[in-house]
Amino acid sequence: MRYNFLILVAFVFGFLATNIPRNYLLHSPQYVKNHFPTELKEVSLFLKESVDFGFIYEELAKKNVHMDRDIFDWALHLSGWKSVPRGHYTFDTELGLEEQFNKLGRGLQDPITLTILPGLEKNALFTSLVAQTIHEVGDFKQTLRDYEFLEDQGTDSSMVLGMLSPESYEIYWTSTPKQIISRLIQERVRQKNELYSRIENPKYSWKDYIIMASIIEWEYKFEEEKQRISGLYWNRIEQRMRLQADPTVNFALGERRRLLYRDYSFEHPYNTYIHRGLPPGPITNPSYSSILAAMTPEKHNYLYMVANPEGTHTFSTNYTDHQKAAKLWQDWIQEQYRIKRRNDLNGE
Repeated sequence: MRYNFLILVAFVFGFLATNIPRNYLLHSPQYVKNHFPTELKEVSLFLKESVDFGFIYEELAKKNVHMDRDIFDWALHLSGWKSVPRGHYTFDTELGLEEQFNKLGRGLQDPITLTILPGLEKNALFTSLVAQTIHEVGDFKQTLRDYEFLEDQGTDSSMVLGMLSPESYEIYWTSTPKQIISRLIQERVRQKNELYSRIENPKYSWKDYIIMASIIEWEYKFEEEKQRISGLYWNRIEQRMRLQADPTVNFALGERRRLLYRDYSFEHPYNTYIHRGLPPGPITNPSYSSILAAMTPEKHNYLYMVANPEGTHTFSTNYTDHQKAAKLWQDWIQEQYRIKRRNDLNGE
């Protein structure tokens, strides 16, 4: 009887001795955590194409996650996985090796945060999208030229820039350009529905508000000015005055810079110094607050504005006062040039 008991004890200890290390190595997050730098809890892997797990091991090593190669290969052999589909994955300290391999082998991607800023030119928008996804500029350009796709989204090529809502989005790195653009447009549609539920009897169309908001987006310096700028431009529209919005000239020229006198006569359908009314489409992707400002303008009699040395705008109700404010601004600009030239000569 005692002999049988000793055999049982020996078997149990033998089983534990062989299986506890195996279970620890395969399933314990602690094993993975022990090979991470102390300041890291996860590393990101961006795979542009399907790769084998040897590549994963090398990428982890480049990010200072150093595991024993024999143990890595042993655990991989037990998992049965051979390759990892393209995509974005995190390798973290919350999972054991087996779970990590299962996640990678199945192609269970981790989402990324796509951030779209307001006030982007189209090329800047493309650059931002390319920097944050797997795609190239041409992929997004083709999507924004796809008439049927845009029609399905309730927009067109002249309006789509203004319909790309600047927000932060959780998406997959390999989401298609159409999926990404659709997500941005649907967020704008959601905003539209919210705004129309808040504002009774809007005076203008959604298209008009988006276009006006895009001009405000490039015009304002401080958030508190947005509604005042909106009121000024709507006043000019209602009095059949040319909008004379500098941002529309910048858009027409294809660059944002200080305008020269000759720029105002540049022939282009978006140049509101030449053509009355709003331009044919938005000049940028406005923020939610700019659209809100376009839909809820400040009530006043201002018709003119000019920048001032404080970094804001001076608003005027008549042209005489505007000319005075404009002269003060020009005098200040000239003084800055003189100061700069003097400093350059003095080597300061």
